[in-house]
Amino acid sequence: MKILIIPDSFKGCLSAKQVANAIEKGILDIYPNLKVDKFPFSDGGEGAIDILAAKNLGSLITIKTENALGEKMKAKYLLFHNKKSAWIELSQASGIIHINENERDILRASTYGTGVLIKHALDSGCQEIILGVGGSATNDAAAGIFQALGGSLLDNKRKQIEKGGADLCRLVSIIDPKFNKSVRWKVACDVVNPLIGKNGASTIYGPQKGASQDEIKILENSLLNFSKIIKEHNGKSISNIEGGGAAGGVAAGMFGFFNAKLFSGFSILSEIFDLESQIQSADLIFTGEGKIDSQSLNGKLIGRLGVLAKENKIPLICLVGSKEKGLEEIFYENGLTKVFSIKKEHMTVEQSKSDASKLLSETAGKVLEYYIKK
Repeated sequence: MKILIIPDSFKGCLSAKQVANAIEKGILDIYPNLKVDKFPFSDGGEGAIDILAAKNLGSLITIKTENALGEKMKAKYLLFHNKKSAWIELSQASGIIHINENERDILRASTYGTGVLIKHALDSGCQEIILGVGGSATNDAAAGIFQALGGSLLDNKRKQIEKGGADLCRLVSIIDPKFNKSVRWKVACDVVNPLIGKNGASTIYGPQKGASQDEIKILENSLLNFSKIIKEHNGKSISNIEGGGAAGGVAAGMFGFFNAKLFSGFSILSEIFDLESQIQSADLIFTGEGKIDSQSLNGKLIGRLGVLAKENKIPLICLVGSKEKGLEEIFYENGLTKVFSIKKEHMTVEQSKSDASKLLSETAGKVLEYYIKK
């Protein structure tokens, strides 16, 4: 029996690698002779560069930058061995994981620190930038990235606007940065939400980053103005691009600023690693993420795995910290054989997070026993 472990991270708790290790431990503690292949994965957001580095596809470069609120920090990106391409992970510098919950400030949170990483890669000779988005603390539509690269976002007095999504309401004109225009830009994202509207960046993802209803309105108005100025500047319409709302509108902003092409992060990584052939050779697959809900099936890792597992008739078991109720039938229809929450009834969320690794191991072992004995 061959078991394949392809989890995503448990955001704010365990990396995809740690999740994979915990599941593997639970399996091998009970059945030490089983063949287990670990494949910690990502939908292109958090964790992708660690997976790429682990597969020896490039080197991790660590530099000084800043987090979403401007505090100094170090962050890393992956420079592929050809030294002409780099994978930049938005969450490394601009991730919500770096901001304490009581200090989150979505109005002024900026992607500037990610722009510092990108600038370093460009200055090192890279001609292709792959930007993996996800896990951001921001809602600035890549304005901070643009500013870090030397671009100017000016108000009606020809002064640079402040960092953060809120100040985009004062944007009047744009001056492009000066660097090699032949750079190829790819944004790896796996959501379909547009920049603006009821399913847009501010409304859907703002609350997850601490935004109140009043702040959502401020951000929505700022992004409306931003999209208007982009259209005036270079004729690009960014309001309704599929996936443009990813990471607080970074995907739409990167298209508007740099004509970046939007790709499925899962598809990019799946092609690099030949994931489908890995799945076809498995008898059972384990996956997982911190919380599973209707969004999890909307282009993200679990949803994509479900499609491949269903096509190849391979059982897919999903271990999660928590799950939205009433979706069992939808999960099954989308290729998930069974979804198990690792949280025990008497536990608080914080307790389950602190014991997540142990709980994953225990649950994986019990689930496997059931599948082998039935």
